[in-house]
Amino acid sequence: MEMEEKKIELLHEAFSQFNSTSLDLERCYRLLEVQVRQLNVELEEKNKLLKATIKEKEALRAQAERNLRLAAVGEMAARMAHELRNPLGSIELFASLLKKGLAKEPDKVKWAEHISSAVMAMDYSLTNLLLFTGKPTPNFRRVDIGGLVSESRIFASHLIQQNQIEFVQEIGPMPELFLGDEDLLRQVFLNLILNAVDAMPQGGQLRVAASSHQMKPEKDAIACEGVMVTISDTGCGIPQEALSKIFDPFFTTKDKGTGLGLAIVHNAVQAHNGLIHVQSELKKGTTFTLTFPVKQAFVPDCGRD
Repeated sequence: MEMEEKKIELLHEAFSQFNSTSLDLERCYRLLEVQVRQLNVELEEKNKLLKATIKEKEALRAQAERNLRLAAVGEMAARMAHELRNPLGSIELFASLLKKGLAKEPDKVKWAEHISSAVMAMDYSLTNLLLFTGKPTPNFRRVDIGGLVSESRIFASHLIQQNQIEFVQEIGPMPELFLGDEDLLRQVFLNLILNAVDAMPQGGQLRVAASSHQMKPEKDAIACEGVMVTISDTGCGIPQEALSKIFDPFFTTKDKGTGLGLAIVHNAVQAHNGLIHVQSELKKGTTFTLTFPVKQAFVPDCGRD
């Protein structure tokens, strides 16, 4: 009887020990399960980072190759532009001589004018190409904003008349001293004027206004004098979804065009430490507002975000 009781007691202890061991094993299993899950999450994150790093490296490599190709194309385009400008100059000269020689034959004078207009359009495109590929350093000197606007208007006069556009020029009081690069600013005004003309194939009004402007200071900096130029049209307008992209190189909403004009405008304005803002509404028109600081020496304190 005692032997049986001892056996039962031993069996009971064995079951208790088994149960205790089972519980310990179950707890260890749960801990291991949690650790395995954590390790799997960490491994998945590392794999994602590795894949992202590989993709990033591939993207950087592709970008570098693209930049090399663009640089090669840009160099070739610049050489071609320089080579084309010489014969264009000759064509312009002969067209001017023809115009003078045919003064008594109005119909033929128009042919000479068409040749001159075509040469000017080609020269405009080549200038844009050279500005985009060359990225020249601005040569600051005293500039007459009103004079540059008038020159740009004369360049675009044929298209303005052809599209029956009313051109309104308003040059208000200007600061005594404004430093800028004449060539870059002339191209800025011309690009924006031609863009406005393209937006009004059925006619409309093109308004260019310029006046002195008080530049918004940064933090506690002293406000400085500036110049504001607005170029507005009553044309077709720009879709809202395209507004954030219009200054990107090669982006265009036109059926024909290089997409370089507004990119050059943006770069030229930045080169003058200026700001450019655009407002547009479909079927109502577009307004570009440009602001430039007068004294380049005080630029860091003026109008920068």
